[in-house]
Amino acid sequence: MEFFTADDVLSHSTAATPDDPVTVNLDDSIQTALKLMLENDFDQLPVVSDDGVEGTVTYKSAAKYVKSIDKPRVEKTSVKIALNTNPEFVDLDHDLFELFDTLAKDDYVLIGDQQELDGILTRYDVFYFLKHQVEPFLQIGGIEESLRHLFRASCDDLDQRIEDTFADRATHDESYEPPERLEDFSFAEYRMFIMRNLDQLPPRLSQERDMVESLLEDIRETRNALFHFRTDADEVDRDQLDMAHGYFTSVASTV
Repeated sequence: MEFFTADDVLSHSTAATPDDPVTVNLDDSIQTALKLMLENDFDQLPVVSDDGVEGTVTYKSAAKYVKSIDKPRVEKTSVKIALNTNPEFVDLDHDLFELFDTLAKDDYVLIGDQQELDGILTRYDVFYFLKHQVEPFLQIGGIEESLRHLFRASCDDLDQRIEDTFADRATHDESYEPPERLEDFSFAEYRMFIMRNLDQLPPRLSQERDMVESLLEDIRETRNALFHFRTDADEVDRDQLDMAHGYFTSVASTV
């Protein structure tokens, strides 16, 4: 299995700018740094000079300076006085999960090295990336939960209907093992169960039968591709998944 890297997050993040990282010069004022952070919605900036990356300045380090001086002059004072000179650097191919320990201590990590800065990753960037990757799995799980609730709430004789629904296929296909409970259903079996038990389910499913079949087939293909690593979360049709999740959640809420 191929694991995610710092470069994956950097390329995906809306906050990071891998081709042109936002930096502040070592001789710039704290006011300039704060203005840049505010404009870009950043909490920290790399500080650079002709020699490369000198460190970082953050809202927190700037605040410590302001708090420690009776009459701070942020427009005149260089960021040198609020400089963190020991930021952690990692390579673009650094394993994402190995960053967790670093980000548990610090809010950010620099990507690249002192001479060539590729970008900066924050906790938010990593969490946003992971949410994006995990969300399709959660939505598919939510669709399954909605379907199970729908079947349980609509069918008084659920166990018998499960047996009857798949008995014919089991009789004609010795290799087929019919599911004995909802938790064992595949999406093809969800679809088969709905189509053969429409009389017990909300009328909306019968009225929108073609769309229901199409949605379940699409989700089946998406689910199989994701779980067998034939595609990744960036290639998933999110609009389609959102629509299917919303549709089956809505139907399930009516019973």
